[in-house]
Amino acid sequence: MSLGGKIAIVTGGTGALGSAVVRRFLDEGMKVVVSHRNPKELGGFPDSVRSRISLVRCDVTIESDVQRLFDTAIKMFGKVDILVNTVGGFLSSKPIPDVTVEEWDRMMSINLKSAFLCSREALRRMKGQNYGRIVNISAMVGLYPSPGRSAYAISKSAVSLFTEIAGQEQKGSGTTINAIAPSIIDSSANRQSMPDEDFSRWVKPESIADIICYLCSDAARDVTGTTIKAFGGI
Repeated sequence: MSLGGKIAIVTGGTGALGSAVVRRFLDEGMKVVVSHRNPKELGGFPDSVRSRISLVRCDVTIESDVQRLFDTAIKMFGKVDILVNTVGGFLSSKPIPDVTVEEWDRMMSINLKSAFLCSREALRRMKGQNYGRIVNISAMVGLYPSPGRSAYAISKSAVSLFTEIAGQEQKGSGTTINAIAPSIIDSSANRQSMPDEDFSRWVKPESIADIICYLCSDAARDVTGTTIKAFGGI
């Protein structure tokens, strides 16, 4: 099935992963709505891309903002076919006694609450369409936890669990919901924070975008409630 003409919302579409997904969706001939929080985030898009996407300022951890995001997409295009939740945050390695309540809450909010709010709203809007695709972003450490990553790992593990339950609930509806768990995404920010690592082992954002396109296609209509491991060479 061609994805041409499909209506997609990409949250965090200005980030390294989100922008790769946006570009790939545009190449597929899709209409793309991109959420962002700050106009400064839009600098990474060339004019040729910005002119082809619909931008909506939105904090995806706030329920009313998420509802407005979907209301805007529906008003513009009449429906929402695809949601990709790329919004997320990371917490540097800390043993549990050193994790603050603010850091814990931030991980649960930006990683888990955002996926819940956006997925819930998408499921409500996709009901009865006989086609819908939701893709969340988990993480390798959410599947294989390691010391020092408690808040981040638990929030991402919960994204995978949430995805599995939602997938079970939507069986037979025509809507699928899956997650992708990358290891380390090859982004400029990650390269700056880990300059001594072997970048060739990291997962390219474009590779994840390819997987997302597959999950959105008719070929993946029977894949739901699954977290796909995208570990690259890690």
